[in-house]
Amino acid sequence: MRLVSLAVLAAALGLAVQPAAASTTSVRPGLVLHLGARPSSPYAQYLVGRFAMNMGDLTTASQALASASDADPDDVDLREKAFLVSILNGDIEGAARLMPKGAATASLSATGKLMTTIVGATTAVRDSHPAAAVSMLEAYAKSGGDERAAALMRPYVLAMAGKWTEAVDSSGDATLAASERGALLVFLLKAERARIYEIRKQPAEADALYKALYQPGAASLVFGPDYAGFLERQGRKDEAHAIWKTLVDTSGDPLARAALARLDGPDDKPAALPDLKVSIAQALLMSATLYSGDRDSEMALADLRLALYLDPSNDRARLFLGQTELDMKAPDLAEAAWAEVPAASPYAAEAGLRRIWSLRGRGENDTALGLIEDGLKTNPNDLTLTVEKADVLHDQGKDEAALKVINDRIAAKGESDMTWQAWFITAIAYDSIDDWDKAEAAIQKAKTLNPQRPEILNFLGYGWIDRGLHIKEGMDLVRQAMSLSPHSGAIVDSLGWGYYKLGDYDQALGYIEQAVQLEPSDAEVNEHLGDVYKALGRTAEARYEWQRVLGLQNVTPKTVAAIKAKLDATAEVARAAEAPKPETTAFNDKAPAKAKPSE
Repeated sequence: MRLVSLAVLAAALGLAVQPAAASTTSVRPGLVLHLGARPSSPYAQYLVGRFAMNMGDLTTASQALASASDADPDDVDLREKAFLVSILNGDIEGAARLMPKGAATASLSATGKLMTTIVGATTAVRDSHPAAAVSMLEAYAKSGGDERAAALMRPYVLAMAGKWTEAVDSSGDATLAASERGALLVFLLKAERARIYEIRKQPAEADALYKALYQPGAASLVFGPDYAGFLERQGRKDEAHAIWKTLVDTSGDPLARAALARLDGPDDKPAALPDLKVSIAQALLMSATLYSGDRDSEMALADLRLALYLDPSNDRARLFLGQTELDMKAPDLAEAAWAEVPAASPYAAEAGLRRIWSLRGRGENDTALGLIEDGLKTNPNDLTLTVEKADVLHDQGKDEAALKVINDRIAAKGESDMTWQAWFITAIAYDSIDDWDKAEAAIQKAKTLNPQRPEILNFLGYGWIDRGLHIKEGMDLVRQAMSLSPHSGAIVDSLGWGYYKLGDYDQALGYIEQAVQLEPSDAEVNEHLGDVYKALGRTAEARYEWQRVLGLQNVTPKTVAAIKAKLDATAEVARAAEAPKPETTAFNDKAPAKAKPSE
């Protein structure tokens, strides 16, 4: 198995990366209901449901399609649609009621057949009927169904039904491992067997499997939490501590942070061993991460809904649910999911941050600032929230206030825990108030902490270039940044601006035109293009670009003033170029003076 598979899985679990908030728009639940009274005929309900689906309104879609299906229960295709949409909407009880049964299942799509199996098995587990769940999963497998969710549920369901030997059977691993997709599944199944061995009170067998799975790199991020929990319960706290520490250092995983705090505190009681029902919910969460890695957001959403149906306390699933909703262009639903993470959860801080990022991505800075202030009331020295507050204030043009937030934090706690992000926003704020000396000092501290961040290299390099300081050295920094982030319009623009400062306008034009293609709405990049056109004598094109900047969103007053000054300075030239030339006639045509004959 290639390492990349586990790396993708770790990222999907949120163990290796912190996704930035997407800038999206969504339709709020219930929007379609405002169109008028609910239609009464099944076909009209069906149309409402389809329209609601297209608008991203799963609540209305689920209600309308369910009503249509109830009115026409013999329409198998309609019932399947109503069933699937109910799952996506999180109405698992409603989906179970609508689930096609008996002969109707023969005409279902592959997705419909899979989800009738998964929903049927999940509801059977919820109702403590594991034998029924086993029967459904076995029937699906015999019919040729090949699906990871069913495979990941199966060992735990077998154990729940008392079939312990079958639950840990590894005879099919070799066949599965023949493909990369199957090889990854084998690793995950081994981790499940390790837990089943622990539940069965066979720690030696569990330890052997965990040791084989836990390796440096992405594997440690995926299997480390389960292994560390096992070691704690076996009384091997030093070994568990080392794994939790590695997870904190490499990923910042909130669960690992909470575990370290527990082990280092007076109450070092180990985390409880998840029971089989909770383990099945975790298997569905794992299936969702695999779908997310395949960029199949709808199937990821379905598995997350089922995981939370079995275990509503699974805050990692709720965190992931919010991110999936955001990926599906529903930030309102994403923020609602994150808001449900309780304050006592290890994931509360991350859920709050994701709400803040989502709100900021939609331009709702005041609401985001309110959430930040609430968090700082609880923990006034939280550096992450402090940096977020400073960044929001900067976006609002309140750079003096942003600097006060950072400097007050430094006065209270010192600089020892300042991150590169904290120094970066400090540098941006100082630069915005034209205090380059302090901006340069801050960005140099950021660079010391993280010398390979392209935004740090670009900020310092561009700062030197724009001020005519160390232009060639600044261009070298920008080139380093470009090698790390070749598709950044801001970085490409910085290199072009270096050539402009050196007077090489033809080179500058090529880079800055490329930067405009990458960042067509960036005011500074478009202003630079106008400046290059002006330097090349293409004044009309320069004025067009500057005028275009004034029509862009989020242009600062400082930039507006600079643009208007440039337009005013070129106004006389533009008027002269546009003035009509006098018509030549017999009355104003003058013959050229004749040269005197040479003597």
